Amino acid sequence: MRIEDFQTHFNGHVPGLLGAGSAYAVLVPLVRRRGAAHLLFEVRADTLNRQPGEVCFPGGRIEAGEPPTTCALREMEEELSIPPDAVHLLAELDFLYHQSGTLIHPILAEVDAGALRHMQVNTAEVKDTFLVPFSFFLKHKPILYSYDLEPHIPEDFPYHLLGYETGYPWQAGKMDVPIYLYGDHPIWGLTGRICRHLAEEMASAQIQRPALQKKSAPENQYRHIEHPIPALYRADSRILILGSFPSVKSREGHFFYHHPQNRFWRVMAALTGETLPVTIEEKRNLLLRHHIALWDVIHSCDIIASSDSSIKNVLPNDLHPILNTAKIEGIYVNGGTAGRLYRKYIEPNLGRSCTVLPSTSPANAAYSLEKLTALWRAALPSPL
Repeated sequence: MRIEDFQTHFNGHVPGLLGAGSAYAVLVPLVRRRGAAHLLFEVRADTLNRQPGEVCFPGGRIEAGEPPTTCALREMEEELSIPPDAVHLLAELDFLYHQSGTLIHPILAEVDAGALRHMQVNTAEVKDTFLVPFSFFLKHKPILYSYDLEPHIPEDFPYHLLGYETGYPWQAGKMDVPIYLYGDHPIWGLTGRICRHLAEEMASAQIQRPALQKKSAPENQYRHIEHPIPALYRADSRILILGSFPSVKSREGHFFYHHPQNRFWRVMAALTGETLPVTIEEKRNLLLRHHIALWDVIHSCDIIASSDSSIKNVLPNDLHPILNTAKIEGIYVNGGTAGRLYRKYIEPNLGRSCTVLPSTSPANAAYSLEKLTALWRAALPSPL
């Protein structure tokens, strides 16, 4: 065989991953919503044999001779009825290799927000879709687990042929499993790895462009802030409690009513007959066990520190994802400001009224814990 034969054979060759078996492509769809980037996710149908009910991106197996981008666009249209002309390809991200021998090509793209209004899911493959603000992945580190990849060598391996009489120091590996919890949706596995990689890349890009970053406003000045905490709910939630907007402490702690003197969690413990939850996981589980959904009225606003009275330039949250998932029987708001904002920004479009409860904020000093609990108990359905 001549060297020219090699040159002819590999002319135009596109390098791949040696040893990879089947190859897949997934579209990583960015959607522009209210001026901010969101990621579009699917929930796989419960009837599928592999990973039923899990969160994923649109995608599937690459057909023979098909470029990854073509596969990703084809699968997007098959699963969500979003045509290729509604998708603007941005970049091919780093590919992933799974130890099962599968190669995954993530394709980053912008999807026309208007196409989502005409989106029709293929129920044989997709149970649901949902959007997540990309800022969520920038602000929240995933829960990270790892497991070992250890070689299992057959006893009859011919070490002696290789010049090793007593074995060989095989190298073990390790695999990370990032887990993001967004509302009732765990985003993990390969999808979680793609999200973590994208968040790390964009966080690095922000660091490298410090001149483009605005200086933080002093605490006594207005700042424009987007809600950093995902809604807490699941399909069996029956009542929805809304605050106005997270306080500084809640924004720093990445969870609702994080200020130690806010009495919300003490009221909830009293109403449900449970012990006072301490960790975020305990608080989440308490509400979900009692079919309570939790969020806030405002998606973004200009605000001074934690001052509800300073709130202006309000953009409300969209409650439809919660109401379309859960059979919410009653909507309750925590405090007069939340009630006023709900009636102004949400009720006219949603067509559902709310019940205003006295605020659990420490600023509402006129109400003792006992009085708050009694008034909340009288308003909320019993038993919780």
